Amino acid sequence: MTNKFKAWLAFTGVAFFWGTTFLAIRIGVQSMPPFLMAGLRHFIGGLLICSFFLIKGYALPTWPQFKVYIINGVLMLAIGNGLVTWAEMHISSGLAALICALTPLSIIGVNRVFGLHKEKLGLQALLGILICLVAQVIIFRDNLKELANPNYVIGIIFIVIAIIGWGIGSIYSKNKQTGINPFYGAGLQMISAGVILLVFGTGMGEWPAFKPTMEGIYSVIYLVIFGSLIGYGSFMYVLKQLPATIVSTYAYINTIVAVILGWLWLDEKLNLSIGIAVVLTIVGVWLVNRSFNANNTSK
Repeated sequence: MTNKFKAWLAFTGVAFFWGTTFLAIRIGVQSMPPFLMAGLRHFIGGLLICSFFLIKGYALPTWPQFKVYIINGVLMLAIGNGLVTWAEMHISSGLAALICALTPLSIIGVNRVFGLHKEKLGLQALLGILICLVAQVIIFRDNLKELANPNYVIGIIFIVIAIIGWGIGSIYSKNKQTGINPFYGAGLQMISAGVILLVFGTGMGEWPAFKPTMEGIYSVIYLVIFGSLIGYGSFMYVLKQLPATIVSTYAYINTIVAVILGWLWLDEKLNLSIGIAVVLTIVGVWLVNRSFNANNTSK
């Protein structure tokens, strides 16, 4: 099996399974506080991955190597995933996925500022960004009354911060080579983020509200296996094998999967406006990526 085939197989796993995690998170936060739930998910996932590699005889990372994974864990998991988990207490899983579909724009924007290979924003890219903004206007037009709820507004803000953190972390990871197996590195990130989230959740006084139902426990198990072990491990592998702008397109499929599952499982709203917003978001992000890929090909 070639590395290219492995990379695309891993990409397929990320694209589909991460779409399902929005539903699992939404179910989990019904009986568990967000930061403790996210912390447990990542700590358990990271512990399993790192234990596997240590048993296989891999050495512990040096401090400079571990520091890279701590920073990445904070950006992509503690901030990126932790804030999305909190937001899903107050907004639907489908809406969270729709906003997170803008992650590729975050990655491209961060890459333009901090990346090793900066690209100009062409007319096609600007058109794509405009279409994405139109999609967001359509989404929130149907939810104007929700803007009177402070937690709803904070949830939206948190997701925006989360995708910025994810974008910074993705480019940071892409630019930093540690020489460690990407899956092992993903485990180190998960442990780092898990500890930080558990400490933060404890500091926020979340333990008295930690009363998981069986459905909540199943959601955490699902998130550990398909969100962390398969999903995040595959993402870190793909990020090293494929261009960041191509990797970021996983958000197209994530969005469709999450919106449909939220509608089927939790009776979340799925109407013509949401359908149009999904299509526009996907088209807009595709145009941006196409613009950058065309620029890279022409050089």
